[in-house]
Amino acid sequence: MTIEDALTTRIQRAVAALFPAMATTRVEIRPSIKPEFGDLSSPVALPLAKQARRSPLDVAQQLRAALQPSLPTYVRDTTVTPPGFINFFIDAALYAGLLCQEILEAGERYGRAATPIPQKIVVEHTNINSNKAAHVGHLRNACLGDTVVRILRANGYTVEAQNYIDDTGVQVADVIVGFRYLGKTYDGSLPFDFFCSQIYTEVQRAYQAQPALLDYRRQVLRDIEDRTSDIARFAKELSTKIVTRHIETMSRVNINYDLLTWESDILALGFWKHAFDLLTARHLLEHPTEGELAGCWVVPFGDGNVTTTDGQQRNSDKVLVKSDGVVTYTGKDLAYQMWKFGLLDLDFGYRLWATQLNGLSLWTTTHDPTQRPPRQFGHANRVVNVIDARQAYPQEVVYETLRRLGYSEQAEQSTHLSYQVVALSAGAAEALGVPVEPGKMTYAFSGRQGIEVKADELLDMAAQRLSQHLSAQRSEGRSKSTDERIAERLAVGAVRYYLLKFNLQQIIPFDFDDALRNTGDTGIYLQYAYARACNILERTGRAPEANQPATLCSQDKNLGDIGGIPRLLVEEVQERRGLLRHRANPRCGSPPAT
Repeated sequence: MTIEDALTTRIQRAVAALFPAMATTRVEIRPSIKPEFGDLSSPVALPLAKQARRSPLDVAQQLRAALQPSLPTYVRDTTVTPPGFINFFIDAALYAGLLCQEILEAGERYGRAATPIPQKIVVEHTNINSNKAAHVGHLRNACLGDTVVRILRANGYTVEAQNYIDDTGVQVADVIVGFRYLGKTYDGSLPFDFFCSQIYTEVQRAYQAQPALLDYRRQVLRDIEDRTSDIARFAKELSTKIVTRHIETMSRVNINYDLLTWESDILALGFWKHAFDLLTARHLLEHPTEGELAGCWVVPFGDGNVTTTDGQQRNSDKVLVKSDGVVTYTGKDLAYQMWKFGLLDLDFGYRLWATQLNGLSLWTTTHDPTQRPPRQFGHANRVVNVIDARQAYPQEVVYETLRRLGYSEQAEQSTHLSYQVVALSAGAAEALGVPVEPGKMTYAFSGRQGIEVKADELLDMAAQRLSQHLSAQRSEGRSKSTDERIAERLAVGAVRYYLLKFNLQQIIPFDFDDALRNTGDTGIYLQYAYARACNILERTGRAPEANQPATLCSQDKNLGDIGGIPRLLVEEVQERRGLLRHRANPRCGSPPAT
C-alpha cells in the first residue's frame, strides 16, 4: 500500500466516525505547496467544514486529533495550516526500510493482487494500418496499451491484449495501387515495411499528378471486400508480411499480444452484416435519398455539424456505409466492439501465429470458423480501446449506438483511452529535412509526405548512442561491459519511459536528444538507479533491515556510472533480448497463411 493509500484509508475512517452524514466525502492527498508545511497535505477539511458550517481550521484540528492513534509509524509529525489543510511529515528513511522489507518478503508477488478478480478485460492497442512501418506515434500507442495490460493483470484481472489489423482500408489500397498500377517491385534493399512506407508516400504524390489513379483506389477497395478476388488475396499477403514486421518491432520493446484480429475476417464472416441487420431491424439507421449523404447508411447523431479535432466542420450524422457500399471504419469498429462483448453470436476461426519471447502463444483470427483455439477469446466484461484523441467522436458514436441497441451495460463498460499524438520538435523536424519556420515549436508527422520517425530507427539510434556511451566508460575504466545487448535493453527503457512520462492529453514534442538523454527524468536514469540498488544489495550480501536503510545505502560509495550493471541484470538481458525474428527464432516459425 502506498503512503497516499494508507493516509486516505485512515482519513476516511476518521471522517466516517466524526461526520457520519459526510462519510462519502472525497479524500485527496497531494504534495504540500511548501516543504516547511509537510511532505503531503489533505484539504479534506474544506468541503467538510462547508457542509458542517464550521471553521475549516477547527475541522482540520479535530481530524488531526482523531488520526493520531492510527497513523503509520513512518508519519513522524502532523500539522494544520490555514485555511484548513492537514499536513503529514514522512520519515523517508524509516519508510524506505519498511518498504524494502515488504518487497523482500513478498518477492515476485510484490505489487500484485493477492487474489484474482473474476472479470475479463479486453485491451485493444497498437492497431497500425498494415501498409507501412511502425513510427514513433504507433510506438506510443503500443507502450500505453501494454502498460495498461500489465497494470490490470497485476491487479488481478484476466486481460486479453488484442491488436486490430486494418487490412481492408484506404491505406492498404494505396500501397496496392503502387504495386499493381505504378509497377513497384520489392528489391530487398530495405525491410519490407520500410519499402511500403516509401510506396505509400509516392502514391500520394502520384494522386496529385494523376487524379485518375483515385478511380483505381476505389476499385481496389471494392475488390478487397470480395474475398474471392485476386486483389483481396494480394492484400492479405501484403498485410501479413507487414504485420510480421510490426510484431518484430514491438517485441523489441517487450510488447506482446494474445490475439491479432483482422478486419478482413470481420467482413468475411458476416460480423458487420449481422450488426447492420440488428441496426435496421430496430430502425436505428437512416438512408437519405438526397443531400450530401444520399445513398449512405447513417446513424443520426444530433443536429447540424460537429467540429472535429482538426478544426473541420462535418455533418454530425455518422456514416456507417458509404453510397458505393463500402463499410466505414466506424461501422467495422461497431461490429468488432459487439464481438468483444460476445453480443454477435458469431465467432472467428483461430490459428496459432507464433510463440512469443515471453513464452505465451500469439493467436490470429482466420475466416474459417471451424478452426477452434484451446481458449475463448472475446466475451469481455469490460473493453478498453487505446486510440488517439482524433478518434474521440467515432468512439463516442460506437458506444452510443451500443446503448441504442439496448446494450447499456456494455456501453458503460466501454472505455476510450484517449491520448494526444506525437509531433516533431523544431530540432527533430530540421534534422529530418522539414522546413522550419521561425517561432513554430512543433511539426506534425505525415506518412503521406514521408515525415515520420520510424520506431525501429529510433530504437537503433538509441541503442547505438548507449553503446557508444558504454564504450567510452569502458575506456575510462568506469564500466566492464560494452555488450550491445545491454545497450539495446537500456534503449528500450529509455524509449518506453519517454513515451509514457507525458500527460495523456499532452502532445509529445518528440526530440531526439531529449528522448535519448541518460540523466534527469529519463528511463536511463531510472535503470541506473535500479542497477545501483542491485549492486548495493549484492555487495552487502544480506537483506536490508527495516531500521537500517541509511546505513545500508552508505556502504556503497564507489559504484561506477551506468556501466556498472549487476550480473543478474546482465544475465536477464542475455536471456531476454527484445527481438523477435520469425526467421531466426525456431520457436516462432512462420506466420500462418490465411
